[in-house]
Amino acid sequence: MARDYTYAEAAAKLRIAETTLRRWVSKGRIPCHRLGRKVRFTDQDLEAAYQACPALAGRR
Repeated sequence: MARDYTYAEAAAKLRIAETTLRRWVSKGRIPCHRLGRKVRFTDQDLEAAYQACPALAGRR
């Protein structure tokens, strides 16, 4: 079963600040799923973030 991550969990997994992740979402740089006012990230969304930002590739 796929897991959904909150902003805090996704930022910790990507090893970036939560504010950076929020900024990337608002600019459309990273995919996410919106459930009403809530924003969630799947493993596929985080993998897409690694592909979109080469600087993250070294943080895996």
